[in-house]
Amino acid sequence: MNNKLARQGLLWSTIERLGTQAIQLLLMLYLGRVLGPSSFGYVGMLTLFLSLAQVLIDSGFSAALIRKSERTEKDY
Repeated sequence: MNNKLARQGLLWSTIERLGTQAIQLLLMLYLGRVLGPSSFGYVGMLTLFLSLAQVLIDSGFSAALIRKSERTEKDY
């Protein structure tokens, strides 16, 4: 692989990650201002649940399912 292409890919990946984090931060600041403490707490709990689910998805669960040669409906 070309060194220039690797650097360019790393740059775009970094921009994507920073952009996502910035949007999430701004959204949480906005929701914290608009919603009351109780409603914002619900949003925080939902965010935590979704983050944990994303960790499970990113940790290779789908790759492990693909490797299994005899899948059933129960696996999904």
